[in-house]
Amino acid sequence: MGKFAKILTTCIIALYCTCSVYPWPCSAQGNTSEYLGYMYSGRFGKALEYAKCLKEKALETGSLSDEMLADSYIGQAQIAMDNYDSAYFYFNKGLEIWSRIDSSNRRPENYKAMYAICNGMGIYSITIDMNYEKAIEYFMTGSQLAEKQKDYINYAILGSNMVIAYALRKDSSGLKYALEIYGYGKEFNDSYIIYTGSSTCAMMYSLKGETAQAKKYAQEAMSLADKYSDEMGIYRLYAEIMAAEGKTKEAQRYYEMALNDIGRASATTAIAIYLSYGNFLLNTEKNNEALEMLDKGIDLAESKHNRIYTYQLHNAKSEAYARLGKYKDALEEYKLFHTTSIDIFNIERERDVNELTRKYENERHERQIQQHNLEMVKKDREMQSILTAFALVLICLLAIWLMYRHKNHMYLQIARQYKETVEKLKATALNSSEGSKTESRNDKYDDIFERLESLMKNEKIYRELNLTRERVSELMNSNRTYLSQVIKEKTGQSFITYINDFRINEAIEILSDPKNDMPLKALSSHLGFSSITTFYKLFKDKVGMTPAKYREKIIVLSKADNCQN
Repeated sequence: MGKFAKILTTCIIALYCTCSVYPWPCSAQGNTSEYLGYMYSGRFGKALEYAKCLKEKALETGSLSDEMLADSYIGQAQIAMDNYDSAYFYFNKGLEIWSRIDSSNRRPENYKAMYAICNGMGIYSITIDMNYEKAIEYFMTGSQLAEKQKDYINYAILGSNMVIAYALRKDSSGLKYALEIYGYGKEFNDSYIIYTGSSTCAMMYSLKGETAQAKKYAQEAMSLADKYSDEMGIYRLYAEIMAAEGKTKEAQRYYEMALNDIGRASATTAIAIYLSYGNFLLNTEKNNEALEMLDKGIDLAESKHNRIYTYQLHNAKSEAYARLGKYKDALEEYKLFHTTSIDIFNIERERDVNELTRKYENERHERQIQQHNLEMVKKDREMQSILTAFALVLICLLAIWLMYRHKNHMYLQIARQYKETVEKLKATALNSSEGSKTESRNDKYDDIFERLESLMKNEKIYRELNLTRERVSELMNSNRTYLSQVIKEKTGQSFITYINDFRINEAIEILSDPKNDMPLKALSSHLGFSSITTFYKLFKDKVGMTPAKYREKIIVLSKADNCQN
């Protein structure tokens, strides 16, 4: 059983524990247990039948909690059977019920169902929509709920899936979440949490190119993998680490071990193995064998409607054909790679890259029409056309690389400007405090605004969670309507925009310090944001990049400055 299937099954086991504490009516109790037994044994069709039975019982009793749990069960069974549209429907029904249940009346099984729904919706977003950002939002929501409820098993399940989503985006910033999961595993001495933490840590360190660390965590994960029936996925990861270290024979051995039991793996895990092994064979000049593996991965992906690795499979297959001198086939595979990769660029909002790619495709299409109307002058005309196309592809890739380089330079410039501004503001504030006193105010608006600014700058009340106009008015002995008028008059902003402006400014100040390694989740809470998503959006709106990207660029600038000194 692969990573996603294993996570799904573990989530179901957690749900079973809840059912034993809050039992169903007698007529449904046995069915619940049987459902879980069928899911655990992989008999998903039978599990679906029982889940629908539970749904009927819930509708008869009118219990929203039971109905939500039944919907999550149906969604789980459907997604295990690759019926993603049906799963999506029932997960959404569960979310609708969750929103109707008052937070003070939510029972433990509601939270268990919500974890399963967030997990399933995250898997749907990755597998069908290839929307990693949306998937991360679902996994984040579920993991935050689990952490708040001190349900560390489900925290590990959802958190590890979130790290996988980061890995699919080639974003190593998911490492901090993997380390948090691993830390909880060690703290509570829970072997499953240690396993998920160590395997995701290995994944992130491998992505970062830190093979020694990746190897350490992968070996710990392998020592537990057989206990959780997830050997294939961790064997593939360890093979990649061995290949990165140049240990070709070791890598080959672990790839073969992964392939031996690939029939037990989920579609996602199996496709990942075919892709990884195919790339390994390419790197060892075994091009025909590589094609065989890549074809198996593509066939499986198409049969399961699984789009996660499709574009990478076509890209690798294009390279294999090119090495074999089959340039026409290579070009066809490159077309498929290009078509499927556009979705990812759109999802990641790489609009500039898309525009360049579309421009290239239009030009190439026009050129093909012209070439079609020309008579063959030389026998090698076809080869020349292919070589021309490859030359244009190289030019396109170079242009994309230059665009990314320019974007990175732009981010560094923005970070440097904000860092210098923060330093200037600190110096100005110091001189201002040592120099003059504030001039007297004749206008009543001036007096109120001056006291408000003092509360913000000196007492930093904007850090309070869910800060309201009533709270600020109470602190100032003022009227909330009058307070809003003063803010509007003096700044042109609404109350909430004014408060958030102070929060984001402090975030910029904190993140401009390369020595400050406060986790972004903690920083968001420290500044008074109730949602890290809101913090990310407001920060990006003002600065032009996410907090994580800004911190990354500040560290780069700091290292550069230290080298110059």
